[in-house]
Amino acid sequence: MTMSELSPLANGRPGPTPLATFLSDRAGEEVIDPAPQPVGDYDPISRALRALSQGITEPADEPEEIRNVHTPVETAGPTTPQAPSRREEILDGAAALFAERGYHGSSLRDISRRVGISHPGMLHHFASKDVLLGSVIDRLEAHAKGLLDSVEELSGSPAALDAALAGPWDPTQHLMGLLSTLAAEIVNPEHPGRFRIARLRLVHEHILESVLTAFQEAGRLAPDADPAFVARSTFSLLLSLAVREQSVSPLQPSVTTDPVEDVRRLVHHYLKG
Repeated sequence: MTMSELSPLANGRPGPTPLATFLSDRAGEEVIDPAPQPVGDYDPISRALRALSQGITEPADEPEEIRNVHTPVETAGPTTPQAPSRREEILDGAAALFAERGYHGSSLRDISRRVGISHPGMLHHFASKDVLLGSVIDRLEAHAKGLLDSVEELSGSPAALDAALAGPWDPTQHLMGLLSTLAAEIVNPEHPGRFRIARLRLVHEHILESVLTAFQEAGRLAPDADPAFVARSTFSLLLSLAVREQSVSPLQPSVTTDPVEDVRRLVHHYLKG
């Protein structure tokens, strides 16, 4: 990875390129346009990265499907919770199986049996397993987008970062388990989610680095600590502990561990006080 493949962060360090071609599933087939792209052409994750690095806000005329990722809908009064749609149930089942067995270890028939739907019924909602994987990754991107939107709050204090480590980054929770399984699978260059999952890892590292850089500027980071190194190490530990929760921990039910505290101790090793 060269410096030309990285875009600058506000703090002067390189950050992940919004639509990097060096991780593309179709390397060599894409047309590379060196000219800057308009903000409206980026997907939610890439647009948020661009906004974060340039200190701009997202435009008000963003597409409806992007607004729905993070904007609550106002209602006139109390509403009755609705049962998940069949499509959401399929996505839930697919995400659970992908987390347990990986993309290649889960067939559409496995997923249909998990959900309790016929195979033709499954194909009515998702024409292929690749399409289904894409919708599952959409959820992971929405999860990362929420963290990107919270960088300023996370940078406010170590306590705020601790809360995120015990919340959206909790390695015992489903989304981190799913991301850890898919991240391990993409060592296969033919994996259909290779580019998007690799980019998600860069996004999470970028968020952590931005928070740690803010700590450094506020005098909260140890003098010899490198925010980029600590960010990569922290997210690597998060993914490793997520794998451990799905593999080692079930074999040692009598052994009590606290993955969140493990990550917190690593981060606080590099903080002052």
